[in-house]
Amino acid sequence: MTVKSLLQYYQENKFNPVPIPLGTTSDWDSHFAKRHNLYQRHLGIPLSLLKCCSVLEFGCNSGENALVLASVGANLTLVEPNDQVFPRLKALFQHFGLQERIVELVQTGIDSFESETRYDIVLAEGFLYTLPNRDSLLLKISKLLNPGGFAVVAFGDRCSLFLEMVRRMVLWRAYQLQGINDVHSDEALNLAKRFYGEDFAQLNASRPFEVWWKDTMVCPFLSSAYHWSYPEILSILERAGCEFYSSSPQWGSMNHFNWYKNVLDTQSRHSQLLKNWASVFPFFLTGLSPSDCEWQSAPCEVINSVVALVAKLADYTIDSSVESIVYPDSLNEYLSESKDIRLQQLNLEMNNLYKAIKSARLEELLSAYHETKWVRELWGTPQHYICFTKSV
Repeated sequence: MTVKSLLQYYQENKFNPVPIPLGTTSDWDSHFAKRHNLYQRHLGIPLSLLKCCSVLEFGCNSGENALVLASVGANLTLVEPNDQVFPRLKALFQHFGLQERIVELVQTGIDSFESETRYDIVLAEGFLYTLPNRDSLLLKISKLLNPGGFAVVAFGDRCSLFLEMVRRMVLWRAYQLQGINDVHSDEALNLAKRFYGEDFAQLNASRPFEVWWKDTMVCPFLSSAYHWSYPEILSILERAGCEFYSSSPQWGSMNHFNWYKNVLDTQSRHSQLLKNWASVFPFFLTGLSPSDCEWQSAPCEVINSVVALVAKLADYTIDSSVESIVYPDSLNEYLSESKDIRLQQLNLEMNNLYKAIKSARLEELLSAYHETKWVRELWGTPQHYICFTKSV
């Protein structure tokens, strides 16, 4: 299957990557609570302050997230290239009596959108990192912000995709062993369920297994070319006159135990943030919270080895050679020498799993995966939200 964009992939496969039911009061309450948690508790943007704010959302899909902002009084400019979702979007806003909150609904992509207006909030969730010109588009978003305004971008973090890309590679290796050439077939889906169906059912997931499988395990837009990272993004923000404000998951602690009068310039603040990033590197890999054991800050060699490994895993296909997949010595040493027993055990499981990958028998690979504990329980932190603000 050859597709030129993530949008085309969704259209040709006829699926919504993030289906959000809003058919009942409990559905709405649940959705509102999650978005409230994201904006107010994680990103530090109180929803009560959005009343009468101008919000520009790129890639709004069928509008479920925008509906939350409208319900607290925000005025919305919605930009979405896929007009197939417009009937549901309009019906939802009509049903909730919030259609007047839509200032403009524009059928176009972020590349083509032009406006002399500046906005208080600009949003681009779930797609920006898949575009080849994402760096320039991030600069474009910054130019659309009012001074003091906030932008929120979601992206697939290079290192945080570690476990998800391990699962992806294991599945594609299984497709090789089973002789499956059409990775979008029912046979391919059923094999994915044999590996991951039981574990996925335990997650607090908002989408069904088949959608997750299409959007991550066999989606062509999770190859290494589409990964992004905090170091890359922070560098662009500095050029744009913007500064990191918050993230979800929350991991930055540069303001903890620090007096407010100790003001750092943007570059110094970002430098401190990246040091903090290296110190909590196991969280990015695994999703584990720090335990009583202090984590060792990850050296550049370890970080670079993970970046290279994730790239190889993400680019693995049914035509790839399994011999090219090697578990890095530096990562092995870093995790095995950790004082955190969880990281030690995960590392042992990874070593065993990588040996099983070289097996020529499907059942041996399936058994090796199911015998793991931490690999099966942990799902990493593949999706990150970064909120940044434009200098006043």
